[in-house]
Amino acid sequence: MVDRVLDIDTMLAPIDGEGPTGVNLREVSSGTSALYALGDLRRSASTAERNMVLDDDGGGASIPEAWGDILERAPKVIATESKDLRIVCFLIEAAVRIHGFAGLRDGFDLVTGLVEQYWDDLYPPVEDSIEDKINDLIGLNGAGGDGVLIAPLRRIPLTDGMTGAFGHWQYEQASDLRKLGDEDKVRARIEAGALPYETFEQAVMETPAAFYTDLAATVQEARDSLKRMDAALTERCGVEAPPTSNLSGTLEQIADTVAFIMRTWNKGMTDGGAGAAEGDATATAEAAAPGEAGASAGAAAGGVSVAAAGTIQTREQAFSQLLKIADFFRRTEPHSVIPHTLEELVRRGRLPLNLLLAELIPDEDARQTFYIRAGVHPPAEESSDSY
Repeated sequence: MVDRVLDIDTMLAPIDGEGPTGVNLREVSSGTSALYALGDLRRSASTAERNMVLDDDGGGASIPEAWGDILERAPKVIATESKDLRIVCFLIEAAVRIHGFAGLRDGFDLVTGLVEQYWDDLYPPVEDSIEDKINDLIGLNGAGGDGVLIAPLRRIPLTDGMTGAFGHWQYEQASDLRKLGDEDKVRARIEAGALPYETFEQAVMETPAAFYTDLAATVQEARDSLKRMDAALTERCGVEAPPTSNLSGTLEQIADTVAFIMRTWNKGMTDGGAGAAEGDATATAEAAAPGEAGASAGAAAGGVSVAAAGTIQTREQAFSQLLKIADFFRRTEPHSVIPHTLEELVRRGRLPLNLLLAELIPDEDARQTFYIRAGVHPPAEESSDSY
């Protein structure tokens, strides 16, 4: 594992005082509340970041100082004042920008630990519905659109060469540019600030091998951490658990791109340098291990990456492919209902039978009739308030 970047153990330790999760900072005067102070810092950081992205034609290479302030102050508040999920989400946003995928991994592991140890007492408290507690977690992924982490994840550098530190969004831009075929259009886009594929490829070849070893490992660790967090929240929230499909889909795209980049790097080194790594994405993918070529070529071309026929071994792998397809339609047909339909299918497919039937057949008597007619033994805890 790549080293921790957040002191999770300290933040998970009980707070001294009346309760292990501290106080509700929403009840503290806004002039002295650390929650509101951190909220002000986040707004300042977000505004500065938007301005930087606009000034840099979307590059966002600089990181506003306020994110660093949040990274320094939020852990102290979580450890000594209040275990509040809003503050945790502020911390995750800052950690992603400053520490990349390691920050995301540690942030999700922190959420998992807090949920497992302190769920009922975590702030904010539940008032009208469970969404009161998890609303900020929903915002990380987004509901009906991209959450606050998606763009920062796509900006995390995938290269570390003298030519530049380029993120996933720039890789996709360069790949799209390469497919245009019309030299005049290509020239016009480059003049407007688009990244040529050759420039991205040059940056790849300048990047040390150790960078990609750590990058691939950390991306996978972040994906595993997301799954653990999702499982912990689903156990406690059931069908109302925060969605994670945008995050998992984005991380999967990035993992596919990193795998393709590493093959490009290896091919370039074997053939004697960046100039020899010219073949197109499909040619490089054909040199990949059996079962990977189709997926790599699709990802490299900027499309949806799906497993080769016959390689799906588990239902979770099948769900993963459906979410990839949903993401493809979301990007290429924003008006389409297909992404929502597929994601809803996967969500329901992951539910235990009793929770699925509780959702599909709200009336308990009708549900009991279904169990009898289907010859299915109802769960022992089945009742009108079981969910």
